[in-house]
Amino acid sequence: MDYQVKIENYAGPMDLLLFFIQRDKLNIYDIPIAQITKEFLDYMKMMEMMNIDLGGEFVYMASLLMRIKAKMLLPVSDADVDLVEDPRTPLVQRLLEYQQYKEMGEQLQEKYSEHAVHYPRGQKMAYKKQNGQQNEPLHNITLFTLSFIFQELIHRLPDVNPYELQEDTIHLEEQIAFLKEQISSAKRLHFSTLISDLKTMLRIIVNFMAILEMLRTNQIRVEQEDPFGEIILTGFTS
Repeated sequence: MDYQVKIENYAGPMDLLLFFIQRDKLNIYDIPIAQITKEFLDYMKMMEMMNIDLGGEFVYMASLLMRIKAKMLLPVSDADVDLVEDPRTPLVQRLLEYQQYKEMGEQLQEKYSEHAVHYPRGQKMAYKKQNGQQNEPLHNITLFTLSFIFQELIHRLPDVNPYELQEDTIHLEEQIAFLKEQISSAKRLHFSTLISDLKTMLRIIVNFMAILEMLRTNQIRVEQEDPFGEIILTGFTS
């Protein structure tokens, strides 16, 4: 598979760490570094398997997590326990600062969106009907959540005999065209309907890459109304 997707514009390593912390309701001041490191590396392996370029920031964070994990394994005497800084402290501080800036950015974006629909008295309003649909590719769902759903699909696949010939040809461009057709026909394509036909690893990977590419180019919107509700794929209305 020679097609490669870059997802730097979607989310970075700090977002992934915060995703783990929020998903598992972990104490940010007492991060289980071994657990977080394993999940972080598993995510990177999954992305590598799907030929998705995460960028150098993820590699740096992976090395930082492994270094912190190694430091926490070093023995510390009882006499020095209060003198030695917790190896996780710098990471925790970075996460807290990043989370704060991220929340401030979201608040500023909300304020901007509110003021964008206000016009001075007497000025002609340029109104464009959007059918109540915001121009946001992801609604109430993160790219990480979507990624782990596809990862779970791969893990659920039955074991395949390596000596058994598996012929399954599927191209990214064809899958994008197929998704466009399905969304155009259904208007609101249920994710459960889509994944019911994904029986091989290749089809799972190509479908995930097709969705990523369509998100990147603002061709589709992925939404989830409830935390564990159905995921819906829709097209953007012009």
